[in-house]
Amino acid sequence: MEQVIAIVLVGIITAAVAFAWLSAHGRQRLRELAIQERIAMIEKGLVPSPESDPARFEALIGPRPPSIKAVRYRTVGVILTGLGIGQTVLMLGVLRQMHGIAIGVGGAITVLGLTILVNGLLLASDERESSPRNTSTRS
Repeated sequence: MEQVIAIVLVGIITAAVAFAWLSAHGRQRLRELAIQERIAMIEKGLVPSPESDPARFEALIGPRPPSIKAVRYRTVGVILTGLGIGQTVLMLGVLRQMHGIAIGVGGAITVLGLTILVNGLLLASDERESSPRNTSTRS
């Protein structure tokens, strides 16, 4: 039973690292393509207008830092997630016969932390969309 739990935890951690790497790689590739497109337009003698695609223009200028509220939610989410995983591992080591209790208590704290973390990420993306710098709604 302990081996199964260890395998599941290693699988979850591996999947999370792979997801983070793929996400970062994808964003980097999109940025490279946008820069190559802009260079190609300049080489042809065209000047890419910021008004043609204001959202991309704002993205090329640089991302806005997230608000302090979003940063706090993400920080609390990461702390609670780590606390929940740590408590699960601790209780699994102490309560040899009661795996369900250990996973239930630690898992509940972990889920709460992940929920707060996702809330912080959604807050940051909502603020970017409603930002006064976002001019994509102009016609």
